[in-house]
Amino acid sequence: MKVKKLVAAGLAAVMTTATMGTTVFADGLQLEAHPDQTYYMVTFLSGYSFWTECWRGFQDAAAMLGVEAKYGGTTEYDVNSAVTSLEQVIALNPTGMAVTCMDADAYVDPINNAIDAGIPIVTFDSDSPNSKRTTFLGTSNYQAGVTAADYIGEKLGGKGRVACLTRTGQSNINERIEGFTTELADKYPDIEMVQVVDAGNDENEAATNLSSLLSTDSDIDYIFAALQQAVLGTETALSEAGLTGEIKVVGFDTDKTTLDSIKSGSVEATLSQSPYAEGFWSMIYVYMLANQDCIKSADDWYAKGFPSLPATGDSGCAVVTADNADMYYLAE
Repeated sequence: MKVKKLVAAGLAAVMTTATMGTTVFADGLQLEAHPDQTYYMVTFLSGYSFWTECWRGFQDAAAMLGVEAKYGGTTEYDVNSAVTSLEQVIALNPTGMAVTCMDADAYVDPINNAIDAGIPIVTFDSDSPNSKRTTFLGTSNYQAGVTAADYIGEKLGGKGRVACLTRTGQSNINERIEGFTTELADKYPDIEMVQVVDAGNDENEAATNLSSLLSTDSDIDYIFAALQQAVLGTETALSEAGLTGEIKVVGFDTDKTTLDSIKSGSVEATLSQSPYAEGFWSMIYVYMLANQDCIKSADDWYAKGFPSLPATGDSGCAVVTADNADMYYLAE
């Protein structure tokens, strides 16, 4: 079997970062390529551009480790379809899986069943914290909502009227809205939350639902659109109402469409995540679970429950405006 020899100091530095100092490597550590090992990334709404970057990171890490990476999931935004798709991948008995969870509770049983069957799982982007997953990697969505609230609150000088668009039934987006509304209420009591609008399943529903609000109340300073489709819907609704530029928009994620809108001025800012990092480190973590001898923290550390990987890892969040949007465009 081919052996990949890595510079010990560099590997130690990388892996110590990944495990927050819990892993100690001996000099001259070697990682073996495992072409017989297959790891899956599983998502819902698989056409969503965010997953493309997660998948790129996952593939790069798999190539570095010498294992096979595959992608699975449903194209639908439906929790039953998403769970069914996950169970179909589990039935293939992969070496390990990185899973994003559309609904935290709905994913508990399939994740637990997979782990009980010996398939290690880490979650990314959207978690199922009550499952047996070992670790979660992703943006702290609550804190991202706080960041959005602070940006808008400071722009308004603590006074004004705002609305937000969310997608009901998706745990991570609900956390963004919770952070947003709580921070506004606690820190900016003179900013009125006009309405939390359900963005529905796509940009057309988001536009329709926001247009309904604007038809009765357009005296709004900012809209926080907490997901990409909501950003697109918000732009459409504002354009149709002749309010583009009058009502400011803060979005979420850094897809090309949103970045172009920031450059053109129809969106003022967006919040970045780190999809590449989420995919890359998810692959690293699940590889470590499947090849436990790579971690020397304690004998039989996984079975004993010795904490050798972090329970959670925050991939970070930053505000993107016209001043720094260029650096977020991805090479074709």
